Amino acid sequence: ECEICKGIDSGAIMDIIEMDAASNNGVDDIRDICEQVVYPPASLKKRVYIIDEVHMLSAGAYNALLKTLEEPPEHVIFILATTELQKIPPILSRCQRFEFRRIQPEDITACLLSVAGKENINLEKNAAELLAELADGSMRDSLSLLESCVAAGNGDAITVETVSRQLG
Repeated sequence: ECEICKGIDSGAIMDIIEMDAASNNGVDDIRDICEQVVYPPASLKKRVYIIDEVHMLSAGAYNALLKTLEEPPEHVIFILATTELQKIPPILSRCQRFEFRRIQPEDITACLLSVAGKENINLEKNAAELLAELADGSMRDSLSLLESCVAAGNGDAITVETVSRQLG
């Protein structure tokens, strides 16, 4: 409820930078980040760089990031997120590692129903529960599965039958 949290949620705070490494995985993408780390944060105590799907970075991009990871400025934090830890080159010794538990199906169901409501998608609760089970604890996967069902549903309600037909 604080102003900073509200600003982060709305995107008004510019000290948290997220990069999707699946689509920005080249050396130049990482060099851009490495050039920006010299600037102090504007609103927060630290400037946070979140690199999602970090396992998708090219070998050259990892090498470009390595020096910054070894000697980051005091005002910078990197969060490297991945679902495929085995694909990460040997940079883990320079990182503090956190493993997150899978999200409970009932929490995924609630989120899917909330998203569906905001997007005017007619999603039946039983279908949301099935999507949550199929996602196996991954919110991203559940949203991708929902998106697939919406595309196949042609504007109709998303039912258990729709999910079963689309996802097998």
